[in-house]
Amino acid sequence: MKKLFIILLFFSSGPAYAQKLSDYGFYKVRLIESDQIIQAEINPFSSEPGIKSDRLYYWYSSNGIHSSQGGYSGKLLNGWYNAYYLNKNLKEQGLFKKGLKDGIWKNWKEDGTLSLVTRWKKGLVVPDDSVPFWKKLPFIKKRTKSTPIDSIKKITK
Repeated sequence: MKKLFIILLFFSSGPAYAQKLSDYGFYKVRLIESDQIIQAEINPFSSEPGIKSDRLYYWYSSNGIHSSQGGYSGKLLNGWYNAYYLNKNLKEQGLFKKGLKDGIWKNWKEDGTLSLVTRWKKGLVVPDDSVPFWKKLPFIKKRTKSTPIDSIKKITK
């Protein structure tokens, strides 16, 4: 009877602990190279990207990250990208969308000081002086309240 109870307990507790494994780790890549450590995401995306011949695509294949203009031959990087120096300081950080750099990308020197910040949109660098179209429209401009200097109270000790 004791053996039957143990067997029954064993089989009844199995489904209680069975859980679906998270997909969190399946779409991450970690590479250790001679001068850097790279962590990148290759998250799946719903639709195939429209390849443009003037863009540089970044992709993962054969245990390495590669780049090519106008095409790819592997899994496109899609998600966060972090590169570290061997001393564990950040080297480069940014976001890929369907193999193209997108958003703010930052580069650091080996001592940890920020050296470059670049804005990307769909694989193209966005110049700092570009202003969105909606900000150019005169009737959308925000009006700021100005306070006359005479009306500001001076605090004296």
